[in-house]
Amino acid sequence: MNKQKICIIGDGLAGLSTAIILSNENIQIDLYSGSSKKNKLKIDTRTTAISESSYQFIKQKFNIKSQNIFWACKEINLFFEDNKKIKHFLNFKEKNKNLMYIFKNKELKKKKKKKI
Repeated sequence: MNKQKICIIGDGLAGLSTAIILSNENIQIDLYSGSSKKNKLKIDTRTTAISESSYQFIKQKFNIKSQNIFWACKEINLFFEDNKKIKHFLNFKEKNKNLMYIFKNKELKKKKKKKI
């Protein structure tokens, strides 16, 4: 039987995640990224929030043991600005479970790149 081969364009979180999962399924991966000098200077400073189930999926599928890149949140407060006034409109709070996990994209990307 022929071995499957997939080309993935982009080394963002989605591209790296796809590459790791497919390579675990014995599929050959060609990963292409825009690694020009201009892109090398750009640092991903975004922060992402994910659900408990997404956090468990990432931990399991990518075998990430380091807890120091994820911050658990038991409380979420949402605000909006209206006529230059900040208004609080929603609050979720849990004592016994985490509502979401926050991580820096660049830190998770580093961990995933090491897996490839």
